[in-house]
Amino acid sequence: MTRASKAPGPGPESWARVQASLALWLVNVLLGVLIGTAYLRHLPDGLSARAWVFVGFGLLSSVATLALVPAGVSWASLRFLQGWRVQAWIQAACGAAFLSAMKVDTVVYALLRYHFFSSAVFNVAITPGSSDAIHLGSAVWLPVALVLVLLTSAEFLLWRHLYRRYREAARASRGGVGAPRAVAVWAFLLLMVVGVEKSLYAAADIRGDRELTHASDVLPAYPALRVSHLLPDALQGLPTEVIGLDVPEKGAPLAYPLRWPEVDPRGPRPNVVVLVIDSWRRDAFDPTVTPRLSELSLEGRRFEDHHAGGNGTRFGIFSMLYGLHGTYWFSVLEEERPPVLLDVLQEEGYDLRVFSSASMNFPEFRDCAWVECIDQVRDEYPQEEPCDKDLAVAADFERFLRGREERRAAGGTPPPFFGFILLDAAHQPYSYPGEGPFQPAADHIDYMELSRDRSPELVERVHNRYLNSVHFADGVAAELVEVLRSSGELEESLVVVTGDHGEEFQENGYWGHTSNFSPEQIDVPLFLLGAGVEPGVEGRTTSHLDLPATVLELLGADPAMRRDWTLGESLLDPPRERDVVVAGWDHVGLLTPDQVFRVRVGARSATDVSVYDDGWRPHNDAAARIERHAAALGELSDECRRFLAELEAY
Repeated sequence: MTRASKAPGPGPESWARVQASLALWLVNVLLGVLIGTAYLRHLPDGLSARAWVFVGFGLLSSVATLALVPAGVSWASLRFLQGWRVQAWIQAACGAAFLSAMKVDTVVYALLRYHFFSSAVFNVAITPGSSDAIHLGSAVWLPVALVLVLLTSAEFLLWRHLYRRYREAARASRGGVGAPRAVAVWAFLLLMVVGVEKSLYAAADIRGDRELTHASDVLPAYPALRVSHLLPDALQGLPTEVIGLDVPEKGAPLAYPLRWPEVDPRGPRPNVVVLVIDSWRRDAFDPTVTPRLSELSLEGRRFEDHHAGGNGTRFGIFSMLYGLHGTYWFSVLEEERPPVLLDVLQEEGYDLRVFSSASMNFPEFRDCAWVECIDQVRDEYPQEEPCDKDLAVAADFERFLRGREERRAAGGTPPPFFGFILLDAAHQPYSYPGEGPFQPAADHIDYMELSRDRSPELVERVHNRYLNSVHFADGVAAELVEVLRSSGELEESLVVVTGDHGEEFQENGYWGHTSNFSPEQIDVPLFLLGAGVEPGVEGRTTSHLDLPATVLELLGADPAMRRDWTLGESLLDPPRERDVVVAGWDHVGLLTPDQVFRVRVGARSATDVSVYDDGWRPHNDAAARIERHAAALGELSDECRRFLAELEAY
């Protein structure tokens, strides 16, 4: 075949662009790995050489995998666009966004110990109303925008330099055979890295070696290769008692309830008011921080060992409305299923009302808990500051009560009502008017500063800002109760005052919440007052899960049917001993007197279980503790499946 008869192939120009794009991608992978070395400081001390090999290869593997997204855009620009400048700018912008996202991920992980590259953060990004919960501000966005501009310009200049260099080399050699060869070499090397780290992880999973499996938590978007649950029991290096651990994946179909609770038609029908202060941790409930609520609690029943149902608003509020573990959240949201508690109250003629300073779009309670009373949800207030929104909520609730008074004055009888009130001032960034009584206090919350500074001085200033916001919320919440009293409805109401979750200030190395199951993030205040409540102090362990059973059994529901529709107990008669189940986005926690078990959602083996003390330090004898508590972990699995449809049913 003569040269003239050969099919024309890509010329030097095209090969130069391909090689420049590949080289830029490799540079960004290496820069991403360099940025990712910040994760390594969060590894435990004393890692073995095998673990360090795994982490090193795993970091390269994770970064390269994440970099496939800009690689795909680069390929599309080369395939469908003309003009090297357009291609260069697009690839430069993608590379800059990738490196910026890597840096943001290290900051998020330093603050919260979970990754920016996660479904939890993606949920924040796509859900309307999330800005009420996440307040970043210009102090974060302006530097990010500046860095993006500078990085994009630098990447463009580098791509142009590489392109010109490869174009001249291709012209000189009259071809571009180096490009496919380079792609093959780098693909082979990356596949080898992935193969080594995946083999190390799979072997650790089979042996029950937590050193490697837990070290993988620091790696961004790491796809773990879990194989132990696929092997026969005899081949697994795990206690046989816990091989059957089986926590369901997110979003399985519901079978909720198994049977409906039957309420005595002759039973009492008190109003039910659930008053929640966001991020209110238990030790911020005392006469100094919350003087008015502390005084009010003396009229009712105060719970000294109460726990939220999770480490964030989503799971804290979910558990108190549904009486279910937070693992059911995803199924409930998927099926837009309201709680049995509200279904029954609505059947009994209750007027359902929601007043919230924070958007009920995030978390998505409008799409599940409030779906049957959506027209009675008030959560859109024009005020900018959460503390001002709290005042607007209080005014709204007062107007609602005044309307009931006017109805009675006109000779009518208003129905009993269920009122859910959420005050948001104590949530980050901790909002309050004026200076506040706790000083020195931070003027604002700078998340970049929090990610790099753990000094006692900063902790004190941020903590004082939080205490000032709780002190403000104390006044608003107490005034809401007094409005109930002045309207004559308090003695006809069951009032629940609590927090949705706690808040941490570096006690265990974290800021805020959603990151662990320590007492600072899980333990919250609770007191009841009003109808059917005997004043006093309850020292037994209680949970947000217990609220629905408490309410419906006050109305006359049969306690013997409790297990058919809730996982909770009664706050008025809690068991003498119990473990507590709490939830986060990807994990569920089992709190026992001596340890906290953190179980991965979708867990199939004991390597999916971590064991911590109250200071959120890993126990060295995790396997032995898991074996001793195998029955409790098995019960946790069963409870997380009780209200799910059987596999054969779908």
